[in-house]
Amino acid sequence: GGKSQGNRHDPQHSMPPLPSLEVCKKKSVHAKSGGHTGPKKLILRKKFSWKNYPELEEFLIANREEYLRHSTLNYTMQQKKYNNCLTERMIQLAAQNGYEFDESEFSFVTVRDRIRCYFKSYVQSMKKRGVVIGYAARKAGLVTEEELEQSAHTSGKIYVPRG
Repeated sequence: GGKSQGNRHDPQHSMPPLPSLEVCKKKSVHAKSGGHTGPKKLILRKKFSWKNYPELEEFLIANREEYLRHSTLNYTMQQKKYNNCLTERMIQLAAQNGYEFDESEFSFVTVRDRIRCYFKSYVQSMKKRGVVIGYAARKAGLVTEEELEQSAHTSGKIYVPRG
C-alpha cells in the first residue's frame, strides 16, 4: 500500500505516449509493416474478436483509462482526434505484429467502430457490477463541471505496451 500514483500505467510495460495527436491524419487500413517480415495474417470481420489478437487487445487495455476519459467529453473535437489517432496507432500496431485488416471488410471507420464497441462492452460489464464510468458517469452527474473542464484541457496520450 502507501502512496497512490497519478499514472497507473507501469512505465516498464508502456512506451512514452506518442508526441502529439496533431500528427494523426492518415485514414487508411494500411500501415507499414514496421520491421515485420513474413506473411501477413488477415484480420477478417466475420466472428471478429479482439481476444484473437492478444497484442492488439493489450493495446486497448493499456489505453482504456484514457479512452474513457475522452468519452466523458461527449464527442468533442478533442475526443474525435483522440479516437482517430488511437485507430491509426492500432492499424500500425497490427502491421508491426504481422496482421492486416482485410480491406474488403474493414475501412478506417470500421476499425474505429470495433474499438468503440470494445470499450462500450467494458463500460456495460462494469455497469453490471455497479461501477459507472465514461459518458454514463457524466450523464449521472458523477463528474463535476470543474473535472470536465480539467479533463478537456489535458492532452490525450496513447500508450503502447512493450511486448
